[in-house]
Order: sequence, then structure tokens, then C-alpha cells
Amino acid sequence: MFKLDKSYWIVLVLLGGLALFPLAKPSFFSIDQEVDPKFKAIPCQIGDWAGKDETLDERTYEILETRNILARFYENSKKERVSLLLVGSNKDRRVAHPPEVCYTSSHYEVIESKEKEFEVSGMKIPVRQFIAKDQRNLEHREYVVYVYKVGSRFTINYYAQQLQFAWDNLTRKESQILLIRLSGTTDAPFQEFLNQILPHLA
Repeated sequence: MFKLDKSYWIVLVLLGGLALFPLAKPSFFSIDQEVDPKFKAIPCQIGDWAGKDETLDERTYEILETRNILARFYENSKKERVSLLLVGSNKDRRVAHPPEVCYTSSHYEVIESKEKEFEVSGMKIPVRQFIAKDQRNLEHREYVVYVYKVGSRFTINYYAQQLQFAWDNLTRKESQILLIRLSGTTDAPFQEFLNQILPHLA
């Protein structure tokens, strides 16, 4: 009979906690009405970028089960455009759906998915980047990049952010799960824009 090392038991306990975590939630589903003050405080003018809020339909709020969403379109003086989507929660880890799922359910094909690193504020942050090809209009493509932020940590692993948020809740550590997604017709301005927006999400 082999002996299980300590790290194996830790993983088992964490996975067990993640599996049980939803049981601590109410059995009914409702839209979280709370909006993060940080979202409200994010300016429409950030450096050279001018923003305009996008309107979301009620179905989007129902799917994400939260109104803690910021959807804003930014453009700079070089006519570069970035669509910013922030989805956050202090209560429910389910809100941070993988962006690939949202695109594929909206008649897009996800291609050229890859991991990258962006240098932001002197540190390297992992990001996931892909191209979403519209199946109804094959000439239309969107470049997408995203990262999850849990507390002060960044990850592109969906399960890692779920596990970290569940662990923070189990240990009663104050934490927030946040999806940061950028999209546009080119990926050229993404790193610069992320450098501009992250200080407002600290």
C-alpha cells in the first residue's frame, strides 16, 4: 500500500471544498443587484482613451446572475478601439464564465487560442488570447484577450480561479472574482490599454 504525500491530501481537501461550496449557496437563483463602487469610479476618459458605456439587455444580466458588470467601448486619438467587459462578484464564483463559451454560443468559432504574457505596471500578467470568427459573416473577426483576477492574483485558468475564490471564502478571506475581457478588430492596443485600466481595479 503506497503512502500519499502531504501535497496530495491538500489537493483532495481543496477539491472537496470546491465541490461542496455551491451547497452553501441559496437553492434559488436571483440576480445580484450590488454594483462594485470601483466599477462606477472607472472614468470614461483614461489617458488618451475616451469611453462610452454600452447597454446590456436583461437576458445578459440573467445569464451572468449579476448586475456588477461594466461594458464600455473605448477609442483613442489613433482611432484604435477596445471593447472592455468587466464582470465581478464578491459572492458567487459562477459569474466568471469563460469568454470562449459566450462566443461559441453566439455563433462564433474560436480559433488561434494561445497563452501570452503582458507586461503591466512592471510585472508580467498571464492572458489568454484568441480570435472569434463569426459563422454568420465569415469576414468578421474579433480579437479577444482576457484574464481572471481573484483578490490580487491573476490567472487564465478557469478552474484555478474557481478554486482560489472558493478557498478564500472557506477561509473567510475577503476576495473578489473578476473577469477582465478586451475585444476589438485588432489586438495591437490591448497591452497598452490593460496598463491604463488595471490601476483602476486595484
